[in-house]
Amino acid sequence: MKKIIIWSIVSLLIAAIAVDAYLWLNKPQIIKLADGTKLTLLGVTYGKHHVAPKIKAANGRARSAGGARIDSTNNTIVVWIDAETKPNQYPNYQLLVYDKANTACVSAWARAQSQNVNGSMIMGFMLDAYPRWDGKMILRVLSQGNGGQRLAKENFVISNPARVSVAKWAAEPLPDTQSDGDLNVTLTRFNYGAPGFNFGGGSTKNNDPMNKAVLAAFQAEQKGVTATNWEPIRIETSDAAGNQAQLRSWSNTRQNGELVMTYQWGLWPDESPWKLRVEFSKQSGFTDDESWTVQNLPVSPGSQQEMWNYNNGTRRTPPAFAETTLNGIHLEIFPAIQFTNQFGGNGDKPGGFRVHADQPLDGMQLRIVKAASDQGRDLQSYNGSSWGGNDRQFQMQNMRNTQTMTVTLALVKSRFVEFTVKPEKGTAAQ
Repeated sequence: MKKIIIWSIVSLLIAAIAVDAYLWLNKPQIIKLADGTKLTLLGVTYGKHHVAPKIKAANGRARSAGGARIDSTNNTIVVWIDAETKPNQYPNYQLLVYDKANTACVSAWARAQSQNVNGSMIMGFMLDAYPRWDGKMILRVLSQGNGGQRLAKENFVISNPARVSVAKWAAEPLPDTQSDGDLNVTLTRFNYGAPGFNFGGGSTKNNDPMNKAVLAAFQAEQKGVTATNWEPIRIETSDAAGNQAQLRSWSNTRQNGELVMTYQWGLWPDESPWKLRVEFSKQSGFTDDESWTVQNLPVSPGSQQEMWNYNNGTRRTPPAFAETTLNGIHLEIFPAIQFTNQFGGNGDKPGGFRVHADQPLDGMQLRIVKAASDQGRDLQSYNGSSWGGNDRQFQMQNMRNTQTMTVTLALVKSRFVEFTVKPEKGTAAQ
């Protein structure tokens, strides 16, 4: 009888421990940000068609999570997060996906957002890249708001619903030369974990993978002559596991005869090499067939939204000021705007203008060669690269009292080269 009682007590204890373990393992993962935002991991979906998981209400019943949906062309993971923020706070979030060995991370942005009944926001993050061979992965939240960019101290941990074994690709030894037309590009070095970025925010260490970068060193020749006017502006990275990543930030420098690009993000280093598709764009030496000079482009006051949202249906599109055809593409340039709702540092008065093409500018870059005010002063611009679509917006840093401006633009075809390379561990001194 005593044995039966003892075993009954033991059984009850085991059952209680099992229930506690189940509740602990299944309790929602929650991250609280410094600004008071509460982020709750709702769940993870896998496949090509994704619907946000239902939310458990206070009465214990499941309710809809706002009907947020995402469709993908390949089987992948979507992470669903519920964000409860204070009123009038609209931060942007991205997830940083880490492998369990903490060797690298790749970012993912929200692809779907839906307002919840309690005022919170349901967000779906599709992972184009994640350590598919790991059983678990770590997700860290990087927020951008009024307080700047901050990395959450806590993180989410999710299980991989479909682990894969990685096929073996054959890497080409370095240096490796590939060509597009008369442009020959040689990849001389390729390293991961290189120094080069620091997100700051007081929440990361220098050795955190989010502060690391990929270093790719190139040499270029055109018609047998060293070409210093061509630079890499984009690298698409893929691996044998099906991951894909595109660079988010980069810088180019010239060192000892090499053009060195330091960029984020790469992928996770393992035994398989990476495939790189590198876009090169010409920075100078434009021909007459590639360039267009527009004189006396008028400048008028207006909002930044007017420059970006000409075709949003809220206002009539003004007529183009000038038009031309370059590289078989018809271009229209519209009057410039000096922003009345945006102010730069030191009293700078920013502005900008829009150029419209009659077809998508895929595989091409439109850039400012020179811009000057009616007083003959050079106007500096944020002349970044853009991809896809028919429109390009150019922002000027300080227009002062400019009434008209003269702008020289260049429309150039990009060159593309591909490499299959095994990344090597970087060092502090690259």
